[in-house]
Amino acid sequence: MGRFPVTLCAAFVLAVSACASSGTKSSAGGSDFIPAEEIASSGATNAYEAVTRLRPTWLRMHGRASIANGNAYEQVIMVYLDGHRLGDVVSLRMLSTNNLVSMQWLDAARAATVLPGIGSEAIAGAIVIKSK
Repeated sequence: MGRFPVTLCAAFVLAVSACASSGTKSSAGGSDFIPAEEIASSGATNAYEAVTRLRPTWLRMHGRASIANGNAYEQVIMVYLDGHRLGDVVSLRMLSTNNLVSMQWLDAARAATVLPGIGSEAIAGAIVIKSK
């Protein structure tokens, strides 16, 4: 085996590592996680207001268009509450911030692997909420 495949493999590993390490933090205070204290300090009355004030980029992921089998459709952001699928981001308006423990953003690939009911459905990502 020549030097080119080894170099190519090393470049791939470095690229994947860089992507993984340049992602958002998953710890409290990271850009993909909102703890209860931060939700409470936002002054928001519902989860939609809290996300809008604290992590507006989560909502900007909405609306990416995709084409599958010649049909265009819009990818949506799914919302999960305590492991159950609620719907799209509109469902955030129904959730009072009083009972929220945390909110977390999952990109589409991660959401498809850890959340029930997504399967091969094309989504832009998911907001996962835990309540008291």
